[in-house]
Amino acid sequence: MSAVFTSLYQSLGLGLLNSLAKLGPYSRREVSYGSAPTARIDWYVRDGHGGKGAPTVIFFYGGNWRSYKKRDYSFVADTLVSMGLNVAVPEFPKYPNARFEEILSDSVSATRYVLDHLAAPGPVFLMGHSSGAQIAASIALNESLLGDTKDISAMVGLSGPYDFFPFTEDDHWDLFGPEALYPLSQPVNFVRPNAPELYLLHGAEDTRVRRGHSKSLMEKQQAAGGKASREVYEGMGHGDAVISFSRIHRRNSPLIRDIQTFISTQLEQHLEHHSQKED
Repeated sequence: MSAVFTSLYQSLGLGLLNSLAKLGPYSRREVSYGSAPTARIDWYVRDGHGGKGAPTVIFFYGGNWRSYKKRDYSFVADTLVSMGLNVAVPEFPKYPNARFEEILSDSVSATRYVLDHLAAPGPVFLMGHSSGAQIAASIALNESLLGDTKDISAMVGLSGPYDFFPFTEDDHWDLFGPEALYPLSQPVNFVRPNAPELYLLHGAEDTRVRRGHSKSLMEKQQAAGGKASREVYEGMGHGDAVISFSRIHRRNSPLIRDIQTFISTQLEQHLEHHSQKED
């Protein structure tokens, strides 16, 4: 199955997946979270209710911190909206025009804008694939970024690199530089007991970002007293995790089922918690 997914991804690209996503019963509008040309968010809500009261997912896409655009991931938003969620997909600057510190800073600004201006009161989930999962994990774990993560219910990471120092790609020494900032790139450096819950998903056949990354982060977050769990999927490679969101694959995808179950459980816990507070 992995070979089939990868072949589809390479031969047809994201165009077909997004063409199918356009059939979804949702609306999309672009909003600005800053003055830079890249400071834009695609905001998706299900038709008919304007997204009022729905939980929110902020999705950071992958691409080695240098590739793709937010509009390339409409198919991911389409599947998440079908789960009853509002979805924000931020744009952010890319390497080599920006180093990681700027990429992360703009991603934090986008997150703060969603929390302050778009998300309804209630659960907000950070989610990302590949380098986007590293960004999402960094925001969830590093308290110095948002200042307070009480409004983030959980982080869902797909095929993410979380523990990769020393770097093995030559240009990463520049991307994550200067040297004093190298620790900022490693989510495992910021594990803490009071962080949002981490749900880390990885393909067993991922040769781009080995599944040991999610294992390392899960174990270190658990050792710090935080909540973290992990799923590994046989026959799934690096790109397969995000392709699972396409209309072609989502119905039979165990990864999509697991995400939906996890989010549903989080929502039930949220409602139970607020019910107890009212009592």
